[in-house]
Amino acid sequence: MAPSSDNELLALVQRSVPLVREPFASIATQLDCDEQFVLDRLGFLHGPAAIIREISGIFDVRAFGYAQALAAVQVDPDGLDAAGQIVSAHPGVSHCYGRGGDYNLWFTLAVSPQSTLGLCKTAEILAGRTGAKKYRLLPALRRYKLSTQFDLESSAGGVKVGGNVAGPSYPAQTARPGDCEIRAIRALQIDLPIRRDPFTALAREAGMGIDDLLVQAADFLASGWMRPYAAVLRHRAAGAAANVLVAWQAAPAQADAAGAKCAQLPSVSHCYLRPGAADWPYNLYTMIHGRNRQDCQLAIDEIEAVTGLRQRVELWTEKEYKKQRVRLFSREESDWEAAVK
Repeated sequence: MAPSSDNELLALVQRSVPLVREPFASIATQLDCDEQFVLDRLGFLHGPAAIIREISGIFDVRAFGYAQALAAVQVDPDGLDAAGQIVSAHPGVSHCYGRGGDYNLWFTLAVSPQSTLGLCKTAEILAGRTGAKKYRLLPALRRYKLSTQFDLESSAGGVKVGGNVAGPSYPAQTARPGDCEIRAIRALQIDLPIRRDPFTALAREAGMGIDDLLVQAADFLASGWMRPYAAVLRHRAAGAAANVLVAWQAAPAQADAAGAKCAQLPSVSHCYLRPGAADWPYNLYTMIHGRNRQDCQLAIDEIEAVTGLRQRVELWTEKEYKKQRVRLFSREESDWEAAVK
């Protein structure tokens, strides 16, 4: 028997891919279908321009002492594309977008504990190389939601409710992985090949046995170092053709309650508390996805209705320059820093 549609298969692999020798056979059992069917469909859905962007481990960079922040940069519109390419070349930049508004280039930046420059200096260098008129760093103070599991059956083309994290959401102590763990982390960030025994190739890359790699992976999940080992979809291919980052002005006393309410909305994939300033009073950030701008606007209206928030700035996505997970413990960061000194 085959699943009723590819959507059923995609829903499952977005939640998690089993950390076993033959994960696709396990998925086939869950779907009551043949393993070859799963391999064939995932092979099709995971092509270069298909709906699945990547299947790999999602690690909490803060758990390993990485410093991370959202950065907002104002550049000349005529130089936006060039600035986007400059920023995207940094290995610690995972997302980089051109957006509408005075701050028209937005990116997330992470630097390792081994960085010789650090977060602030790296951001300063990137801003300088783009010719920025001004920029600001916006580190996360609290995370209320991080969930990019797209509900392909939804008429709104939105994001599944889930992955909510309320209250302080970052580890109090920094993990210190050993050499074997670092090799496993590097391997588990490689896009999983679609074959019967996909972890064999990853174990070979790590220079360890497959059972040892899978044990490490299970330990990473149990410790919280790794969030679900799962598939990430391309938003537009999943039906979310429009998205907007909305920054809200929330009074300190109402920020937590508002963040928790935003986290429950299916159109919101990310919700974070970040520092505000006198000239930029926005501190609650929500990422909204929809089939079109009208869907997103309805979601903005809903946030207003459930939170009572009014003051905001809408930062509509106009161009994607980069969307790629940061490769932890890579050698690319030191190469980049050596090149800019």
